[in-house]
Amino acid sequence: MHKILHPKLVILSYAFAPSVGGIETVSQILAKSFVQRGYEVTVITNTACGNVESAEPFHIVRQPSIKTLVSQIYRTDIVLQCHISLRIAWPMWFMFIRKPFILTLHTQIASPNRAAMWLGRLKHIFLLRPRCLFVSNYLAETIKPGACAIWNPYDNSVFRLLPGVVRSRDLIFVGRLVFAKGVDILLRAFALVLKYRPSTSLSVVGSGQEENNLQKLACTLGIEQNTDFLGIRKGNELASLMNQHKIIVVPSRSQPPEALSVVPIEGTACGCVPVASKQGGLPESVGDGGILFEEGNIDELATVLFRLLKSQKLLDYFCAQGRSHIAKFHPDKIIDAYEACFNEALYK
Repeated sequence: MHKILHPKLVILSYAFAPSVGGIETVSQILAKSFVQRGYEVTVITNTACGNVESAEPFHIVRQPSIKTLVSQIYRTDIVLQCHISLRIAWPMWFMFIRKPFILTLHTQIASPNRAAMWLGRLKHIFLLRPRCLFVSNYLAETIKPGACAIWNPYDNSVFRLLPGVVRSRDLIFVGRLVFAKGVDILLRAFALVLKYRPSTSLSVVGSGQEENNLQKLACTLGIEQNTDFLGIRKGNELASLMNQHKIIVVPSRSQPPEALSVVPIEGTACGCVPVASKQGGLPESVGDGGILFEEGNIDELATVLFRLLKSQKLLDYFCAQGRSHIAKFHPDKIIDAYEACFNEALYK
């Protein structure tokens, strides 16, 4: 078969901008990167556009009708789905459309809800149809041992070292303010750090259902003067904030486990040293560029943070290690891996 000059690629992403999240970010980076490689890209999503559709170098089809969805899939050369969603990719299973079909799993597919366990079992059966990829080795071994893992890329045009930004702040957390993200663990560890280093600062970036409870906990612990709750920050504003901090903390609980958090990678790219709980795919995100602590261990987290904050030499060491680590997540490297899968599917 002759190589297609400008392959048509449909990316199925049930969640997409302006919604905020890991799958939304990765889908956007992949779409832009494939356009740069000469692909004709269409993103199909269930997410509404909000008030104004942002300008992108690819076509976006939102909340498609059955006719539009089927038509777009029939016209394409290859289909890439960012995590399994039967609602948006059902033609690939039920209409037996013989297009090359790549499915990237971003999280676990088993449900903790017993009433929905049948859906998880059904999804496992559906994994037999596409070529399955996983965003971390941890996730691959958990769902389909021996399967191929391709890490998520980070946006290197945004998350990078910024000249002239002073790294005057200490600790930063970025993420949803929910129980699973373990911000309460960080606040309690931070209170211990302040006993020995009372000038230490903490910035909490994000929002969520636990925000009020976390602010009350900060007051109860007597650390509210050193803790800034900054709300949601995105893009260049978030990158600038990361450049102002020394350490980025990811204290997540394994409920559910993190498949591959991009936050430590973005933080590393901005010159932070990541400190993360030892669970799921976080060891792959952190690599040699940071330190892991036992999930939920407040004393160990406090010890690690204090040790880093009192030693610029140690911070510099991990920053140097981090620069080589994040090269593995550069968009060019990730797109090379995807293209190898695409070419195998198209031209085998």
